[in-house]
Amino acid sequence: MKTFLLFICLIGMLTPVIAQKESKIRILHADFYKPETAMNRSKLIGNVKLRQNDVLMFCDSLYQYSDSNYVEAFGNVHAIQNDTLHLWGDYMNYNGTTQLAKVRDNVVLQDPKITLTTDFLDYNAFTRIGYYFNEGTIKDSTTTLISNEGYYFTRDNEMFFKDSVRVTTPEYDLYSDTMKYQTETKIISILGPTTIYGDNRTLYSEDGWYNSLNAHAELYKNNKLTYNEFYGKADTIWVDSISGTAILRNNIHLYDSVNNVIVEGNYGEVLKNNDYAYVTEQGMLILVGKQDSLFIHGDTLSVSKDSSGNNVMKAYYHTKFFNPELQGVCDSMSFPTADSTVYLYGNPVVWASGNQMTADDINMLLRNNMVHQFHLNNKAMIVNQMDTVKFNQIKGRNMIGHMQNNELYLVDVDGNGETLYYPDDKGAIIGMNKAISSFIKIYIKDRKVKDILFIKKPEGTLNPLMLVQPEDMRLKDFRWLIDLKPMKKEDIFLK
Repeated sequence: MKTFLLFICLIGMLTPVIAQKESKIRILHADFYKPETAMNRSKLIGNVKLRQNDVLMFCDSLYQYSDSNYVEAFGNVHAIQNDTLHLWGDYMNYNGTTQLAKVRDNVVLQDPKITLTTDFLDYNAFTRIGYYFNEGTIKDSTTTLISNEGYYFTRDNEMFFKDSVRVTTPEYDLYSDTMKYQTETKIISILGPTTIYGDNRTLYSEDGWYNSLNAHAELYKNNKLTYNEFYGKADTIWVDSISGTAILRNNIHLYDSVNNVIVEGNYGEVLKNNDYAYVTEQGMLILVGKQDSLFIHGDTLSVSKDSSGNNVMKAYYHTKFFNPELQGVCDSMSFPTADSTVYLYGNPVVWASGNQMTADDINMLLRNNMVHQFHLNNKAMIVNQMDTVKFNQIKGRNMIGHMQNNELYLVDVDGNGETLYYPDDKGAIIGMNKAISSFIKIYIKDRKVKDILFIKKPEGTLNPLMLVQPEDMRLKDFRWLIDLKPMKKEDIFLK
């Protein structure tokens, strides 16, 4: 920015030196001529016409100063340069040496690409740079732009705007501190704090560009995006409105305020007008809770819509999750927000309240982003470690685990129920109990089995520990998978 402004200043310093070689202003016509010798000037009245180089000027009346190459024009002032650029105003003073025109009141500058209106414009006919202040409006075929001050570099087809910039198009409104506009390519360059308001969405950036012809944007600094209930930011945002695609890179943070969900990562795409989105490269899905949040990682995190238009979030391949009271691993996970249930597939393992849970697939039912039930479907098993060799074990076809205050307090076993646990009497283990029953309720307190209710008459034995053989201390399909358990949030990224 400083370099750009310095360049403008240098042009202003060098121009008079070069322009002094140019010719004098020539008067071509006036209806009346009146010398005013005392003031070293002449007054020309009526259909005044004059020329200098490639600039032709008209006005109602004119003062021409005899001791300088300088004129003042009044009324219906009209200047034409190279038959392409037109400049109108109520008043203009023009220095023929520097070729600087200062035009005031009802000013219009027009070329084949834009129309600029203001009350204060300085235009250098040699450098072909215009500068307006105290507000101006620019219009072209696609855009209306208003700012407090701006420069128009006509040779380069570029406009530079500063202070309270406002851009209006049929698709969006833009407000900026500093920006540049290329009148030929229709590219807007963002050079300072800028906010773009569109259809239910707001975009903020401090560096980037936007093509108003094809609705393509690339943003590089302090980028923020809001869309309905969603808020997002990323180091780089690339948007193509025609294809409905957005690409986000590095330090991505997306927040769904309705479902209280955060998605983070380093690469993401939003496709088909927000119907599908995904994040990769250290992607993390955060289910924000009142006390503790659940952090989820998978190789890919995605969001899509179901048939009713509700969000369905997924994490797939090498999926892991963590909070202080709940950890787990699986191949993939699905979270349809409409039914507040997280579905785990592909060798799922969940640890909660000191218990390891496994099944062919596991469903976690949420309330306020906290688990209140586990559904273990097919080949369900819950294991609780007592020491290095003793494990309480519950097995069945299906199970439902009930949570309260992040603690497992009740397990319902539905079909083919088996239990192996170590009851104690006043802290002393009295043996190993094995039992079989179709339907079982297990009550848990302080992460220990408090009571077992067999709905149908059980078959079981209680053996003293001294009579228990090591091979009898495990139910069939027993697995202790503690090496897979994420111990802290950072572990969810480990393969």
